[in-house]
Amino acid sequence: MRILITAGGTREQIDPVRFISNASSGRMGYALARAALKAGHTVTLITTPTSLRVPKEAKGVKVKTAAQMFDAVKKHFHWCDGLMMAAAVADYTPARPAKTKIKKTGQSLTLTLKPTSDILKWAGKHKNEGRGTKDEGRIIVGFALEDKALRTHAEKKLKNKNLDMIVANSPSVIGSDNSSVQIKTPDSPWITIENATKAAIATKIVCLVKKLYRDRNKESGTSSD
Repeated sequence: MRILITAGGTREQIDPVRFISNASSGRMGYALARAALKAGHTVTLITTPTSLRVPKEAKGVKVKTAAQMFDAVKKHFHWCDGLMMAAAVADYTPARPAKTKIKKTGQSLTLTLKPTSDILKWAGKHKNEGRGTKDEGRIIVGFALEDKALRTHAEKKLKNKNLDMIVANSPSVIGSDNSSVQIKTPDSPWITIENATKAAIATKIVCLVKKLYRDRNKESGTSSD
């Protein structure tokens, strides 16, 4: 398979030196890239600035903002057989970022934010484009970070964004070496992985994605790696 992966937390500029971001380390996305490469897949990794090194066997695409990540996903989407959106993409961005550094005045400062584009929803909507039949559509994997009603919100995301798999976890996984995740596809029960390394979780996700893709191609009468 040709797999497109996103990693890290986007940075939304307030002015040339300040930005809004999140605590994502990018470790899950990079673990997915390494697991996919180890399994023999071809990988393009779209990544925000992190302390991690892009695997030499992968094609790295560096971005900073949500808009840049969306542009990169759209640019490489036609090439891929599967997209794993592990990046923590900002939901909002400053509506009017300052062109010069905002000076301290001692007064309150109000920022107006506007919503960013929903990359995952776009991918779910366009996943069959450029493919031979509906059954040859790309496999789209989303991630859901929820602090309450985890399964309820994750299942809603799975359905509303036309995904093939959702990986759900809590905020406690941010920056940690080990994680507990729950995985769901539209036609299967929940799979729970407790206190495992991100490398182990990534390997499981890659195996599930490969199986989904193979099963889909068997149904459509095509063959794939």
